Amino acid sequence: MPGIKELKGTLSASLREGLLSHAVLIEGEKGTGRKELALWLAKAILCKGENPPCMNCAVCRKIESGNHPDVEIYGGEGTARSFHIESIREIKNSLWLAPNESEQRIYILLNAENMTAEAQNALLKSLEEPPAHARFILTCDNRRSLLDTIISRSTVYTLEPPTREECASALMEEFGELSEKEAEIFSIAFGGNFGAAKKAFSEGESEIVFLAAKTPEILRKGESYTLAAKLSSLCKTRAELSEFLERLLNITGRCGIDRAAGKNTPVRVTPIEAVKTSEIIERGKTAVLQNCSLELIESWLCMELSGVFGGNL
Repeated sequence: MPGIKELKGTLSASLREGLLSHAVLIEGEKGTGRKELALWLAKAILCKGENPPCMNCAVCRKIESGNHPDVEIYGGEGTARSFHIESIREIKNSLWLAPNESEQRIYILLNAENMTAEAQNALLKSLEEPPAHARFILTCDNRRSLLDTIISRSTVYTLEPPTREECASALMEEFGELSEKEAEIFSIAFGGNFGAAKKAFSEGESEIVFLAAKTPEILRKGESYTLAAKLSSLCKTRAELSEFLERLLNITGRCGIDRAAGKNTPVRVTPIEAVKTSEIIERGKTAVLQNCSLELIESWLCMELSGVFGGNL
């Protein structure tokens, strides 16, 4: 995944020189590869091959498949405060036990921002005085979501998101069927977040993304009824309509800004159109949350956007 190559080099150097902290905190927005990097680091620490992680030895393969007895993973997908103290108690119960197959035991705590304050306080003691064989790898979206005491006992590495160009290039490499323009649109639609863009394309959300990209031109041609029909066909749930609004917001906003800077854009949107569109989208999001009729919201949306892009009603 783009955006993590440089950080891998930094972590590898620290590991080779014996300077890698027993507690590493990987900070980065969702979709930038936090979990991938955490697993990569666990492999690098335990790998028995040359130039760790070799990715081919039994250790690397076991970690990749989630079957290594000395790599324990907690957290993962969830909401705020969904990471409870019970998980930390499990860690503490095994912390002083000798590793099974390796010289070290690694605890990976994904989405640590979801830990309750009680869980964080319980973890603190283990971070302060761990046994020599124990290592912790935590991931979070923003360090400010964690207690200062947790941060001060960890070495923080920030995972920067890739540029839109890097994201588009990686998407083309991942999905050969994407053209250069389509990859650029997908990258813009997800703000350069490769993980989110990859997930959306893999799960069949491309039609919603490409409809958002085509919306300005559809309306310039006076085909608001065509847009309404397409929206009705693709966005049958509130989640799908919200997704369309979010992608439209990103595409028109970014293209409007780039156009103001004199850059070429895959979608023709003026800065004024981008501002007006964002105002309409925010009102649309509110309507979706208020349980208004989807059909009415979609009709209203087409009417309002038609006024922005000069289409005929």
